[in-house]
Amino acid sequence: MNKCHICSKEFSYKSNLTVHMRIHTGEKPFKCDLCDKAFSLKNALVYHKRIHTGEKPFKCDTCEKAFSQPSALIMHKSIHTGEKPYSCDACEKEFRTISNLTVHKMTHTGEKPFSCDTCDKNFCTKAQLNVHNKIHIGEKPYSCGTCKKAFLTKRELIVHKRIHTGEKQFSCYVCKKAFSQKYHLTEHKRIHTGEKPFKCDTCEKAFSQPSALIVHKRIHTGEKSYSCDTCEKVFTTNGQLTAHKRIHTGEKSYSCVLLRCHICYKDFSTKFNFTRHMRIHTGKKPFKCNLCEKSFSQQGHLNVHKRIHTGEKPYSCDKCEKTFSRRSSLTRHKMVNTCEKPLKLPSTSFVDFGEAKIKLEIKEEETLDEDPLTINMEAKNVEETIKLETKEEIQNEDFLSCEQNLHLEQKLSYKMKIEKKEEEILDEDPIFIKMEAESVEVIRKEEIKDEERIESEKFV
Repeated sequence: MNKCHICSKEFSYKSNLTVHMRIHTGEKPFKCDLCDKAFSLKNALVYHKRIHTGEKPFKCDTCEKAFSQPSALIMHKSIHTGEKPYSCDACEKEFRTISNLTVHKMTHTGEKPFSCDTCDKNFCTKAQLNVHNKIHIGEKPYSCGTCKKAFLTKRELIVHKRIHTGEKQFSCYVCKKAFSQKYHLTEHKRIHTGEKPFKCDTCEKAFSQPSALIVHKRIHTGEKSYSCDTCEKVFTTNGQLTAHKRIHTGEKSYSCVLLRCHICYKDFSTKFNFTRHMRIHTGKKPFKCNLCEKSFSQQGHLNVHKRIHTGEKPYSCDKCEKTFSRRSSLTRHKMVNTCEKPLKLPSTSFVDFGEAKIKLEIKEEETLDEDPLTINMEAKNVEETIKLETKEEIQNEDFLSCEQNLHLEQKLSYKMKIEKKEEEILDEDPIFIKMEAESVEVIRKEEIKDEERIESEKFV
């Protein structure tokens, strides 16, 4: 029996032990004469050379797809049969290959035996480590023949090429929507199931995508790591920064006919804005409140609406601590109210105007039976008194604090009512009133004379 003196593994043949020892020694005697890449096994070199020649001698009988290695063909055939012979003991998840099962088991154990020498990051497989190492050296060996974009792995290149070909082989069985990548389909299915497996550990809000959770967490941390080179404005996501930069460049990447509004011909710099705009014309309101069934065209509008039911007011003034359900309401509040310089309001302002109003009403009642000239003079005196009091108080109060604005509104309201009453009193010219009274008196005297004349004629 041939036994390894390092790991104690046993082999039936010495040749197998010799090959095994290359794992420990790192010896790779078989070198490619085209790219100088080396291998520990001769057949591995044979398979590798087919990358340069493009030879794929192993073909699938079902779909005629070809492969450079027989093991790759065997694994591919299980896609058609649906066979997954390897299952996990911990979660019963099934796999097509034993290597995939081995890697999966490490998610339960937390084992990551392959470590990066540069940044000490750990990985489950050596292949993952090799891909990671290319980040440090800047190597991207796989490039797209159409747009020359380069990638770290061949898998990334294959997925990228689907952008140019338009291939979308992963289809949703519910709504028939198709996707170019399987994980996009997996995330999409959660729309139908309502599943939100990614939960925030701070506020317990849940999300259907891990990327959405990462962005959400920045709300709590306040992290904004993406900054604009032109105006130094910062953003929480790279997508927000990219969209912002178009303000400076004037670029509208979605201004083609496909994403131009065919009704009003407006162009948009993002597909999101274009989709939202089209709801103006279609009247579509896909966001419905689960409490009152009211619908909205935007998710943000629904979020604000829900605060009516919950009573939530997350925006507060840092000067007067008044709270609001909308950010725009807080902004308007700060513009209308000068919270930054709260000065003391004279304590007599509201009371004085109330008393002035009462005095005016009493004075009006007392002067109703008096001569019109007296009414005019009294009204003018009251008006002058109120104007003087108002002028003195306004001079004494430069700015009003937030909590005093209610008193100011009541004060001005009373002032307007008093002025209106004064206008009613002063509407008629007192000279005209006197002349009209004298005319009535003359007419009445003439009527009395006529009556006396008629009576005297009767006796004659």
